[in-house]
Amino acid sequence: MTAPLRKHCLVFGGTFDPIHHGHLRSAIELRELLQADELRLMPSHQPPLRGRPGGTARQRLEMVQLAAANEPGFIVDDRELSRDGASYTVDSLQELRAELGDGVGLTMVMGSDAYAKLHRWHRWQCLLDYANVWVIERADHPLQADGEVAAAMDARRLASVEQLRTRAAGGFFSSRLIQLPISATDIRARVAAGRSIRYLLPDAVAERIAHWGLYQNMQTGTQS
Repeated sequence: MTAPLRKHCLVFGGTFDPIHHGHLRSAIELRELLQADELRLMPSHQPPLRGRPGGTARQRLEMVQLAAANEPGFIVDDRELSRDGASYTVDSLQELRAELGDGVGLTMVMGSDAYAKLHRWHRWQCLLDYANVWVIERADHPLQADGEVAAAMDARRLASVEQLRTRAAGGFFSSRLIQLPISATDIRARVAAGRSIRYLLPDAVAERIAHWGLYQNMQTGTQS
């Protein structure tokens, strides 16, 4: 019989350029559904499949810290920002698994838009060696993936979040959330156009964006 897990850790990565209420509301729902002990918000340094972020690593980290400051169970994990060059999720999960040990559940969350590109991720085949994968199905991105990815994940598919709670690693699960229709792309465009971004993200984050003059003179890019 498999021993019960000591705890469960969720990993929610992204560029967070900037972090907004859509990210935060999804993070709260994910932690509640999984009954996870902690949720790690992990800003990426230079995502290999995206353009350069508008905010610097330091700015994006500070915005995430401000947004997560008063939410119990949220941890800001800055390990990817300390790396030079591209950030690879599999390296972060391998490090976390070594730190947490075998008796702790580790589940990585991604959107269905990222899942569609999973075949282009560095060492994607190894993700399930270190963690579970939980895909959140977005209304504008149906759940689909490259054939090899789909076959590998379907072979590890779990039927319920209850099953996911008991797995330290190696499981695949997908579900929908009630997601707020907010995007970082739209926020950057509003700032560039001189429009209000109030109520789209935490006040402390909006104030810091204004203080830095961030996004005022930039082209918008991929949604996040």
